[in-house]
Amino acid sequence: MRSFACPIRVRFADTDAFGIVYYPNIFRYFDHAVETLLGTSPHDYVAHLKASGAGFPALEAGGAFSAPIFAGDDITVETDVEDVRTRAFRVRHRIVRGGELLATGFEVRIYARRRANGEGIEGLPLPEDLRAYLGADDVDPPESA
Repeated sequence: MRSFACPIRVRFADTDAFGIVYYPNIFRYFDHAVETLLGTSPHDYVAHLKASGAGFPALEAGGAFSAPIFAGDDITVETDVEDVRTRAFRVRHRIVRGGELLATGFEVRIYARRRANGEGIEGLPLPEDLRAYLGADDVDPPESA
């Protein structure tokens, strides 16, 4: 499965009155890492998503925080793809500063679009090239990986 590291400089605007990163922003960092991971694929998924009307909404997410993160910190979100299914994938995140573990989390993302009647969303099969890029066991890896 694919692994990815996403460096982030923490902004003052991400912190709370105590001067530490407000916890919902940790999930923004996780989201940024997934978006960046998808953006590193061999195909232009941003253009694909705009043209198709599809996206990757979260089905499930969780996190645990073990040390404070401060404005100006240079952190890295280490993301590992853990599982790739027909319509969804699961990633595990670790946020580190230097060698110190600051937070962990996970997300399950589904490939989906709005239903034609506008009511809710429907899951779609992940494109095979994306499944291969993410490291699905049942497809051949892309040549550029």
